[in-house]
Amino acid sequence: MKTTARSTPVRGATASGPELHPVPQPVPLPRTALAHAPTWHELAPKGFYARIGRPLFLGLLVLAGLPIAALLAAIIAPINWIAFRDHRQILFAQTRIGLRGRPFRIWKFRTMRKVSRSALESWSGGREELRVTRFGRFLRSSHLDELPQILNILNGDMALIGPRPEMVEIEAWAGEHVPGFSQRLVIRPGLTGLAQITQGYTGHDADAYAQKLEINCDYLERMSFATDVEVVAKTIVWMARGRGWAWRKPANTPSKSVPAAGSAVKSR
Repeated sequence: MKTTARSTPVRGATASGPELHPVPQPVPLPRTALAHAPTWHELAPKGFYARIGRPLFLGLLVLAGLPIAALLAAIIAPINWIAFRDHRQILFAQTRIGLRGRPFRIWKFRTMRKVSRSALESWSGGREELRVTRFGRFLRSSHLDELPQILNILNGDMALIGPRPEMVEIEAWAGEHVPGFSQRLVIRPGLTGLAQITQGYTGHDADAYAQKLEINCDYLERMSFATDVEVVAKTIVWMARGRGWAWRKPANTPSKSVPAAGSAVKSR
């Protein structure tokens, strides 16, 4: 029988000691729910570019960008050390949901002060902005806080371009409010992506997450070398303009439905 996810705690290191993160564990799905659910294979993009060209192109881009990423990290890390007065607070690790529902630990430069409430409570209450440091605001606006995710790419958890990986609890919330939301993870989550440079930060908004799914489905349908070059070019402009930390409703959000069972997405 196929399965879906249930959360169990997993340990993660923090400055104050071990921290528990929920990680999905298999639980049985009702047979009626499985009857109409498309498989990952059916949802996966097909074609030469999706299978060979895209991994090669994105891999070469990552290798070419490593020296620049290392230089920027060498500048950001000591500033964060000063901002938080603790070298253990330079980076932030958190469990996210990745390729085809698999959990992994994502790395970021820390931008928020620690508080007693959980990250989910801050997100759902819309109070994240109050925790962000002055330098953290710059990192978020420029997306430079995501730079350590180069390590996730090298580890095979992420790709340069793809859907944004969400927190375990947010992924579950979005799945309840946006049917088929997890299907965007048929490909590896990305450091950047069409949705990231179209919407920015979406916050606790079901409509925004529905649009996020539509944009990700549009990317899967339009997957091509030209599309990826466009995403990379727009990412550079997006970062330079500091547009990372705000939800901007797309003017013309593509009206794409989630691919139905048996309808594989083909790349151009």
